[in-house]
Amino acid sequence: MTGAALPAETLQPPLSEAEFARFTRLAARLPRPWILSPRRRRLLFLGLAAPGFAGVFATPLHQNLALLMLGFALFAAACVFRARSERVFARAEAAALWPPSPQPWRESPPHA
Repeated sequence: MTGAALPAETLQPPLSEAEFARFTRLAARLPRPWILSPRRRRLLFLGLAAPGFAGVFATPLHQNLALLMLGFALFAAACVFRARSERVFARAEAAALWPPSPQPWRESPPHA
């Protein structure tokens, strides 16, 4: 009897120094509320992919080859961004490096 196969994320080694540096640069450049959860990162991907998607499907209406190529390029760029960034975020979550711990709320002293 063999055990259940482990997901691919658990078989990957922890983040190296270069990957961690890339992760911190990526997390610093993107809007923080949009990258805190996988669901929000999927919505960010859809927002990045929408112009390319619209360009590809508007081509029959406009009959413009440049618009079609631009749409494919934009959609491909969004897919590449998602493929490269989501893997790093998933590995950072597995290493308990992401999401950052919430800041404790400081109570301000009462005003007189």
